[in-house]
Amino acid sequence: MNRAIYQSQYYVVEETKNHEIIVHDMIPESASVVVIHQNCVMLVRQHREAIGERTLELPGGTIKPGEEKVVAVQRELEEEAGILCGDIKYIGSAYPLASLANRRVHFYFTDDVRQVTVLRQDKDEDVNPVWVPLRKVYREVREGRSNDSMIGHALMLCVLHGLLKLD
Repeated sequence: MNRAIYQSQYYVVEETKNHEIIVHDMIPESASVVVIHQNCVMLVRQHREAIGERTLELPGGTIKPGEEKVVAVQRELEEEAGILCGDIKYIGSAYPLASLANRRVHFYFTDDVRQVTVLRQDKDEDVNPVWVPLRKVYREVREGRSNDSMIGHALMLCVLHGLLKLD
């Protein structure tokens, strides 16, 4: 039997009998989107306390209980990057930290950027959107300089679905 060592309305952190830590996310699904426009990828820069650094990540976030995945990813895209899109395609999902947490990320793709609007971030968010050339993102993933594993996973899904080509 695991022992709860921390609990909030969002997470339960448990220690196993082997002294491993497990994080149970109370809202365990999130969605991220690969947005391509003029050979660039939309990424968002934000501080991540766990690593003490600002990261570049795909726009995305938590899927609220009862919310459709596609609605969640469109909401997050508008909040974090100020982007409204047309067609959006589901490309797969993954558990990025399966050895530690139950968080499942659903990935989407769009190259149908309709409008860039004013950011509608939550007041506690400090997220800055940036367009990064796709070739540069590929290079950083290949060279191990990307500090977010979901970028590489999502881009590989895009390639496997025939949505992007490797350069």
